[in-house]
Amino acid sequence: MRKLVMFSAALAVAAAGFAVTMLTDPPVSKAHAVAQIDTYALTISANPSSGEPYDSN
Repeated sequence: MRKLVMFSAALAVAAAGFAVTMLTDPPVSKAHAVAQIDTYALTISANPSSGEPYDSN
């Protein structure tokens, strides 16, 4: 029973520490939006040599 109480106490301390850290100093994301890729322009610039209709528009 003592091990269960100690484990519960350690888990509570760790969870409280995590919660306090996330509430006071949360991590900041450095992600940013990526420009859109124009797939139509890439297809046209590929200029397939076979000229099949399914290769480009």
